[in-house]
Amino acid sequence: MDFSLVVPLWNEEKNVPLLVRDLVASGLLQNGLSQVILVNNGSTDRTGAVVDDLAQQNSWIRGIHLPENLNYGGGVYEGLKHCRTDIVAYIPGDLQVSAGDLLKVWERYRAACAQRQNRVMVKGRRTVREDGWNTRVVSVIYTVLANILLGVRVKDVNGLPKMFHKDLLNFLPGTKMKTFVFDAQLLLTARKNRWPVHEVPVAFHARRQGVSSWSRKRVNVYRTTLEQMFQLKRLYP
Repeated sequence: MDFSLVVPLWNEEKNVPLLVRDLVASGLLQNGLSQVILVNNGSTDRTGAVVDDLAQQNSWIRGIHLPENLNYGGGVYEGLKHCRTDIVAYIPGDLQVSAGDLLKVWERYRAACAQRQNRVMVKGRRTVREDGWNTRVVSVIYTVLANILLGVRVKDVNGLPKMFHKDLLNFLPGTKMKTFVFDAQLLLTARKNRWPVHEVPVAFHARRQGVSSWSRKRVNVYRTTLEQMFQLKRLYP
């Protein structure tokens, strides 16, 4: 068994080499990880050049360059389309999700497959968080709303990594969420098609370098997120 990892990147030129170093140090390349898709999601810094250098130096890395930023969900989805393995996963490129926790999710996924549950999603649940209290409060409220409005039945909607069989993408409707609501859409798709969802305790680390793509537009993000949750509810009767 092996899997591909998608990493969406927006202005992460300083973080990408550290991410690759963490993946190498984790031992995942000898334990199932066969491909890493680095998605340069319309970056305006040197992220694209760094991605090309890393892909040239490592045969297991593939760089994808998007001419404009497609937001978080759009970047993840574009990367997933280029995965060559049946099992796929994704994490952000800001180092807030560790390679060690990706290994934990992979081990849980393999355990599920050993019980013949290949149609399953395994995801992280952030039990240790180093982000601000305001972000944590918003995350809890968002998860509660997603459980009430969409019935995803999880403890942490945006908890990462997320790992699943690529067949899940075939059940997505034509309209795909390009924001952070893409996480909720995948979970809702899994639930509607009766795929079990397992949550694994993980840590959410503080950002080391760069600036979050949504930190300066929180109000707009919150409003858009709520609108898209109601849109999802209509898409999945």
